[in-house]
Amino acid sequence: MKLVELKIHPSGKAGWGSKDLVFASDITQLYGPNGAGKTPVIHSIAFALGYPVRYRDDIMVKCSSVRLTVEHEEEFFTFERSFSDKFHIEVSEKGSKEARIFYNEKEISEYLFSRLGLSSLALTTNNNEPTYPYISTFLPLFYIDQDAGYTSAYRPPGSFIKDQYAEMVRLGLGIAPKHSFEAKRFLIEKKRELDLVNIQIVNTEEFIRKLEEQSDIGNISVSVSEIEEELEQFRGELERLRNSFDATNDADYVLRRLIREKQNERLNLSASIKDLESRISGFNRIKNEIEIEINTLSLNEESRRLFSSFKEICAAPGCGLFTSSSDSYGKNLLYLRDQIKDLDRNTKFQEIRLDEYISRLRKIDEEIASLESSLTKEEENSHTTSLIAAISALTRSIIDRQGKKDVLERIESEKHDYVQLLNKRKGLQGDISSFEGGAGSGDIRILEFRNSYRKKIVEWLDVLSTKNVSRDIAVDSDFNVLFGAEKLSQFSGSTLLRTVLALRAAFFELFISMGCSSIEFLIFDTPRQHDIETKDFAAFIARLKSICKGNRAQIVFSTTEYHYNAAEGDVEWKPEFSGFEQPMYLGVIDNNQAPS
Repeated sequence: MKLVELKIHPSGKAGWGSKDLVFASDITQLYGPNGAGKTPVIHSIAFALGYPVRYRDDIMVKCSSVRLTVEHEEEFFTFERSFSDKFHIEVSEKGSKEARIFYNEKEISEYLFSRLGLSSLALTTNNNEPTYPYISTFLPLFYIDQDAGYTSAYRPPGSFIKDQYAEMVRLGLGIAPKHSFEAKRFLIEKKRELDLVNIQIVNTEEFIRKLEEQSDIGNISVSVSEIEEELEQFRGELERLRNSFDATNDADYVLRRLIREKQNERLNLSASIKDLESRISGFNRIKNEIEIEINTLSLNEESRRLFSSFKEICAAPGCGLFTSSSDSYGKNLLYLRDQIKDLDRNTKFQEIRLDEYISRLRKIDEEIASLESSLTKEEENSHTTSLIAAISALTRSIIDRQGKKDVLERIESEKHDYVQLLNKRKGLQGDISSFEGGAGSGDIRILEFRNSYRKKIVEWLDVLSTKNVSRDIAVDSDFNVLFGAEKLSQFSGSTLLRTVLALRAAFFELFISMGCSSIEFLIFDTPRQHDIETKDFAAFIARLKSICKGNRAQIVFSTTEYHYNAAEGDVEWKPEFSGFEQPMYLGVIDNNQAPS
């Protein structure tokens, strides 16, 4: 979910409102002195989503509501919440005529999590009762409040869920909860989902295989860019033929080059045909050898039966003397016959491809003959004939290459979806393994995250020039961090601020890089900048900017001392309303001259 626009509405003509505040795609900066109203504006982003915020009395009296527009997966949602003691949020979706109204945080949280694709699985409270995640438990991973947010890696308004921080991290990453109150239902749903994903994977594999067979791209090492280059070359030649003063010589050159290309294509196709013929011959040879092995087994079995019929060897009926050899015979025979079936299937498949290749070879031969005939006619008769033939041949080549390009692009798209399905299957297997008590990929995913998180923390500590903090970092299974033998709670002042900023940025960078899209913004509400040097904070913002450039990520921060020079993709919100002592972010809106 990305932020699009924020607007605070005044309460009456003398009330306070804001201009239309449009978020940048990368960095949105609120730069102004203390008391300019940056914090109420920042608070309003979270407040509009249902987060509990305590405003000062003047805001509650002077402002009527806040409107926030967000975008998720190309769908737009507008949240409008009243500045009132009563909880009231109205949500409208673009394209829908009806708005939805929510009267408590539980309802809006359920709606948001459903829209963002987050799990609705019941968790466990500290009193071992069922509960669900709220926006006030999840958003603090991405929203750093000015008052208490810079004292820990996670500071929610309240903590009522067992191992709440770990559960919220798992929720965001799509990993199974640690204390699910509905483990059985979860397992049933995940196994059903895994079955569907497995079917999708098999169908996608088959579809990709058929695309490659039909296009013959599976046997030719060629990329979309290479085909695009050929297309541009053909189009250029076609255009030159149309515009050339010496079209006859150009046509002659084009015909000869097309003949050479077709001949090269014929050579490659002939090599593929020989390869297929060799493969079919090899399959037949292996099949013959297996059939000989089956005959040998059958003879051995007949000999065994004859041998066991002698009463001197096996006097009692069903004596069982040769039972193990009979079982072995049956298993071997079944295995060999299965091999023959596989070989028959593969042989048939290769024979179909061979027929297609031979048919295509005939077509290429016909095209070469046609081009050579046109070239001969050009030498013997009219120059116009060769020109027409060259244009026709180029047009056919363009159509052929365009078709291949379309198929290649479709194959690449399907392969991308295929990789996504494999990752989804891995995640589902991990969730199931985690709940069934196995040490499978569920534990591996958490270990991978913890290891990456540890490395990112070190990187961000260095970006912020954090001194007196050990880089011997350990991240436990609940994602708590140890710096050597020290906990975060043992730090203070500048060291605490820098370390908290490093933890928050490291988590966000890793979260975004993993493709998680539930929340795609990170909000910093005025860090205590007297505790950090300007150059270090500038390096911190510059590194955040680099994350935004390569990902769908937004940074929103307010500042009183450091001023960030906005680049492409950034915007600065300035206080533009007149105040008693300084410009303000909120003020009385003159309907005749409202700020833009």
